[in-house]
Amino acid sequence: MRRELADKSIDKSIPIPLYFQLKEILLGFLETLDDGDLIPTEVELCEHFDISRPTVRQAINELVTEGHIIRRKGKGSFVTRTKIKQDFLLVLESFNTEMQQKGLEPETRLLSAVIRGASAQAAEVFGIKTGDDLVFISRLRSINKEPIVLVNTWLPADRFTPILEHDLEVESLYTVMEQQFSCVLTSTKRMLEARIAGNFEAETLSIEPGDPIQFIETIACEDDGAPVEFSLAYYRGDRNRFSLEVARRGVPA
Repeated sequence: MRRELADKSIDKSIPIPLYFQLKEILLGFLETLDDGDLIPTEVELCEHFDISRPTVRQAINELVTEGHIIRRKGKGSFVTRTKIKQDFLLVLESFNTEMQQKGLEPETRLLSAVIRGASAQAAEVFGIKTGDDLVFISRLRSINKEPIVLVNTWLPADRFTPILEHDLEVESLYTVMEQQFSCVLTSTKRMLEARIAGNFEAETLSIEPGDPIQFIETIACEDDGAPVEFSLAYYRGDRNRFSLEVARRGVPA
């Protein structure tokens, strides 16, 4: 047992749950480690802190869910990288631009780019009938070769069908919309929701089914308020965190 843990103990006389005490101890311990370092096994933690395996597993499970550690089958649990801070909810900017500004290496893989009949939800956004044509674009965005977010986007087909001729693995969708279609997005409505990954999302994002994901629905509009983009994004819960700024309304200056 490493020294940083060897002098730690759990107080069984207080009403704070044992798993929570262990979790707090491990959080402090993780700060002393580097990305990819192996943490002690469940058995080692059980023996050192004299607690049960289910108690240890509950603490570890929460740390995995929160993105502090990652399990690798047959190898153990390892420290994972700090979550990527996303300003996506605050600013209207391309994924590539935001990531490059943070000193990260973005990459896009185009999964689909076709004309597709509108779903009921997409049809409602654009004020058309279900089944009417829309441009559908599905992209997997990665950072430093690691999948981060799956994004499905719908655009009006009567205006944006030629966008399918562009290389959307290299070109920014927003840049193409602005420069080639005179479409300047000025506002968005975004809805954030916690979900668990289904089989397809899990396979695409290299996570496990049931792992947490952050689901974001976006409707982007031009200055006249007309919607020109509808997208559904599935972010890995273990690798992303989002910032928000909230102001109180009606407070005198």
